[in-house]
Amino acid sequence: MNKILDLGSFWWYIYCMGINDNGYIRGLVGPLVSRKVGTKNYIQGKPHRVKQNVDTKNAGKDFGQASRAGAAIRQAFGLVHQELHDGQMGNRLNRQIYRAMKTNINDDRGTLCLNNCKLDRLVNFQFNENFHMQDALNIDPMVNLTEESKIEISFPIFDINRALLLPKYCNAIAFKFHAFSFNFKEREFTEIKDEEWEIDIVYGQDPISAKTISIPCKEFVGTPILVGFTIIYLHKNGRRCNVLNEVDCTPATILAAFQL
Repeated sequence: MNKILDLGSFWWYIYCMGINDNGYIRGLVGPLVSRKVGTKNYIQGKPHRVKQNVDTKNAGKDFGQASRAGAAIRQAFGLVHQELHDGQMGNRLNRQIYRAMKTNINDDRGTLCLNNCKLDRLVNFQFNENFHMQDALNIDPMVNLTEESKIEISFPIFDINRALLLPKYCNAIAFKFHAFSFNFKEREFTEIKDEEWEIDIVYGQDPISAKTISIPCKEFVGTPILVGFTIIYLHKNGRRCNVLNEVDCTPATILAAFQL
């Protein structure tokens, strides 16, 4: 006849329950966990849940905001990085955004946003670590924000063969600039300007004349502005024009960042 356990004995049985596996005990045994590994029994304490303190929770909220801002930047500058970036680009960008967000020392942790911080910490971020812009381009364009809320990107006179590292078969390039206004709280962005400066490469050609790219931003005052910059390598052959960019041959960077 089966013996019926009273309620107290039943819960004690559940508490001490372990499975007998041919002489080995597996499972929960009181406050311990028994495991069978090969021909041995191992006993270890039950893992305790780690309670997050307030600072940890707030840091998690801020990093989540950084991750959402990073997703918006990656999406906006798709024509800049062309999906030809290193595998860790997203993580690197999120970390750099988080560093920029922490420059906002007025707002409480857990409420930080890239809308209110030092955006210049994002300048020179490389979308592609495989090919740094400073390895591809030996001159630095000057970036200036005018009193009329125009972003000016100025190039000096330069010899194209000395100023650029060019892939094989490249006989033309295009400097591409893409500017956006962002609302990072809403993960929204608006295109301001998409401009390309194409230059043919001819043996023995004269130096390239100085040039300034102007991006009017007056109607976007009060918002964060980011400008992406990449070099597109081209091989022109009659009517055909092939793009030579690859994962190890695509420099792409955040050239300018302003809080207007």
